[in-house]
Amino acid sequence: MKKRLLTLACTLALVLSLMIVPASASETFFLGINDTLPVGSTQITPIQYNGWVYVPMGVFNSRVTGVNLGVYCGLTDNDQSLVFYNLSGRTLTFDLVNGTATSDAGTSPVPSTTVRRNGTYYAPAYAICQYFGLSYNFHSTEYGPLLRIKDGNAVLSESLFLSSTASLMRNRSGAANNNTSNSTNPSNPGTTVQPQQPVVPEEPVIPEREEPVPSFSLYLGVRAPSGADLTGTLNALAKVNATAVVFFPANTLAENTAQLRQAVARGHKVGLIPQGETAQDQLNSVAEGSRLLARILRQETWFVLSSDQAFTQAGYLCWSPGLVLSGNTKAATLYDNVVDYGSGRNSAGRVLLEGGGTSVNISAVLNRLSEDGDAFRAPRETRY
Repeated sequence: MKKRLLTLACTLALVLSLMIVPASASETFFLGINDTLPVGSTQITPIQYNGWVYVPMGVFNSRVTGVNLGVYCGLTDNDQSLVFYNLSGRTLTFDLVNGTATSDAGTSPVPSTTVRRNGTYYAPAYAICQYFGLSYNFHSTEYGPLLRIKDGNAVLSESLFLSSTASLMRNRSGAANNNTSNSTNPSNPGTTVQPQQPVVPEEPVIPEREEPVPSFSLYLGVRAPSGADLTGTLNALAKVNATAVVFFPANTLAENTAQLRQAVARGHKVGLIPQGETAQDQLNSVAEGSRLLARILRQETWFVLSSDQAFTQAGYLCWSPGLVLSGNTKAATLYDNVVDYGSGRNSAGRVLLEGGGTSVNISAVLNRLSEDGDAFRAPRETRY
């Protein structure tokens, strides 16, 4: 009996060591939901309280995060109770007055208290995830702590999710640290912290055009060569908050699962590039690629990089670019080409980025277009 109690105590200590995390006011706290890393805000950013991770109510609001985890919440009893529930009838009620919590099964979660900051209620993430069957994963990354909450719809493993979102976390933590350093004095003026040096070449400077540049809108696509690393191109899109359709050869999806999942995890759509000698061969390659994509990502695609109406008649969405940009071309030339293409258009243009090569020129062009006030439209599953 004593041995069993000792084993139970050790197990409990291990669980607590995984759930309880050290607090650090200077770190950026990241939240991952399934395969996404939503932009941080007070509505979804976790906090640490008494060693536990707490999340605001907005984490379970799909209109805020864009992901429905199947758990909902709301204030009841004249704002004296905070209730979490699912459509199967399970409920978890936090008494905001007495600082207690009970479930519909009569059990009490640990921890059982909530936190209120600046009018926002925070609830213990581990207790909610455990009760409603969600996956709770805490990671200490070099950019700050990360809490990832998943349901059965998540595709990426923990290691692939971390690698896919590393650049986003680096950019966001850098922006947060810059804001903090500009608004506060260092605690130890005698210590100088050297910033991490970038590992990518400096972006080229695009000279100003003599005439005013008109603003316009663009849909973006990325052609992904088989075996190519798309991280640089996807980073360039992330810098300007642009989403694109990333097109992969229909017959090489099995060889590019990591890049497929990275594209989806970073908010992009996936499309297919037809393969084959004849029109029927190309249709068959897209049909087979779509089925394979559904097995890899648990989602279908209707985007095809083609202007052949045979695909339209088969029910696919043909996406044909009006302009193709290669990173091997000078940034100033690329920028001039885009401006000439977009100027005077009555509708949004379609620009295809060649992925897999050098991305600094592409990044410079996208940044400059964003500074000009040009808009990058999100892909839409309708006729182009």
